[in-house]
Amino acid sequence: MVRTVLALREYQDREIPHEVLHRILDAGRLTASAGNGQPWHFVAVTGRERLRKLGSLVRTGGYTANAAAAVIVGYEKATGQYGLSNASRAIQTMLLTAWGEGVGSNWTGFSGLEAVRKEFGFPDTYDVVGVLPFGYPRRKVIGKKRRKPVEEVVSAERFGQPFS
Repeated sequence: MVRTVLALREYQDREIPHEVLHRILDAGRLTASAGNGQPWHFVAVTGRERLRKLGSLVRTGGYTANAAAAVIVGYEKATGQYGLSNASRAIQTMLLTAWGEGVGSNWTGFSGLEAVRKEFGFPDTYDVVGVLPFGYPRRKVIGKKRRKPVEEVVSAERFGQPFS
């Protein structure tokens, strides 16, 4: 899946079955975390008006308003960098799981989400790190990626030593 998954910002006007959304969320829940702390909390948003509101609060994710669903990802602030790392891992797991179900998404937000935290009821002890809009692709998606060659981003034993 990682070879074909792409960021998706345009969605069909089609609901995601509850059992599919449940599998996506469950995958996030099952993600490994430092010390098994599981510092995350996910808020699933499926109501049309709530999706519109959410889209208006995310500077980089206005298209969330047109998604079939969205997941807001928060983590306990007291867990610091580990909490952020763990929540990020859960996000990637949900994105890949969704793609495997034929559902596209994109990680939007990352910072400036205090209004989202307040509007969707996260306690002050949480920080919201991302919003994941989900939906079926509006048009056919071809998973062709433009990535640097492996020899430009991988070294052997020490930075700059060729990996073959």
